[in-house]
Amino acid sequence: MARHPVLFGLCTGVPFALLFAVIGSEEESDGLFAVVVGLLMGSVFALFAFLERLRQRRLKRLGIWDGS
Repeated sequence: MARHPVLFGLCTGVPFALLFAVIGSEEESDGLFAVVVGLLMGSVFALFAFLERLRQRRLKRLGIWDGS
Protein backbone atom coordinates (compact mmCIF):
# COMPACT_ATOMS: atom_id res chain seq x y z
CA MET A 1 0.00 0.00 0.00
CA ALA A 2 2.95 2.34 0.42
CA ARG A 3 3.44 2.33 -3.35
CA HIS A 4 0.27 4.39 -3.89
CA PRO A 5 -0.22 6.63 -0.82
CA VAL A 6 -3.00 8.77 -2.32
CA LEU A 7 -5.03 5.71 -3.30
CA PHE A 8 -4.48 4.28 0.17
CA GLY A 9 -5.64 7.56 1.71
CA LEU A 10 -8.81 7.51 -0.39
CA CYS A 11 -9.49 3.86 0.40
CA THR A 12 -9.31 4.60 4.12
CA GLY A 13 -10.87 8.06 4.15
CA VAL A 14 -14.07 7.19 2.29
CA PRO A 15 -15.13 4.43 4.74
CA PHE A 16 -14.46 6.76 7.68
CA ALA A 17 -16.59 9.46 6.04
CA LEU A 18 -19.39 6.98 5.41
CA LEU A 19 -19.13 5.65 8.95
CA PHE A 20 -19.45 9.11 10.47
CA ALA A 21 -22.27 9.98 8.07
CA VAL A 22 -24.23 6.90 9.18
CA ILE A 23 -23.51 7.44 12.87
CA GLY A 24 -24.39 11.15 12.74
CA SER A 25 -27.90 12.44 13.02
CA GLU A 26 -29.93 14.11 10.29
CA GLU A 27 -28.50 17.61 10.76
CA GLU A 28 -26.67 19.33 7.90
CA SER A 29 -23.55 20.01 9.94
CA ASP A 30 -23.09 16.28 10.56
CA GLY A 31 -22.63 15.69 6.84
CA LEU A 32 -19.91 18.30 6.73
CA PHE A 33 -18.35 16.80 9.85
CA ALA A 34 -18.33 13.36 8.21
CA VAL A 35 -16.58 14.71 5.10
CA VAL A 36 -14.01 16.60 7.18
CA VAL A 37 -13.26 13.56 9.35
CA GLY A 38 -12.96 11.37 6.25
CA LEU A 39 -10.54 13.83 4.65
CA LEU A 40 -8.48 14.10 7.82
CA MET A 41 -8.25 10.36 8.34
CA GLY A 42 -7.45 9.78 4.67
CA SER A 43 -4.76 12.45 4.82
CA VAL A 44 -3.20 10.92 7.91
CA PHE A 45 -3.10 7.46 6.35
CA ALA A 46 -1.75 8.84 3.06
CA LEU A 47 0.96 10.76 4.91
CA PHE A 48 2.11 7.67 6.79
CA ALA A 49 2.04 5.59 3.59
CA PHE A 50 4.14 8.26 1.86
CA LEU A 51 6.64 8.30 4.74
CA GLU A 52 6.83 4.49 4.62
CA ARG A 53 7.54 4.68 0.90
CA LEU A 54 10.38 7.12 1.55
CA ARG A 55 11.76 4.78 4.22
CA GLN A 56 11.67 1.84 1.80
CA ARG A 57 13.48 3.83 -0.88
CA ARG A 58 16.17 4.87 1.60
CA LEU A 59 16.70 1.29 2.78
CA LYS A 60 16.94 0.05 -0.83
CA ARG A 61 19.43 2.78 -1.65
CA LEU A 62 21.58 1.83 1.35
CA GLY A 63 21.39 -1.86 0.40
CA ILE A 64 19.82 -2.88 3.70
CA TRP A 65 16.48 -4.04 2.27
CA ASP A 66 15.92 -6.08 -0.88
CA GLY A 67 12.22 -5.28 -1.24
CA SER A 68 10.80 -8.71 -0.47
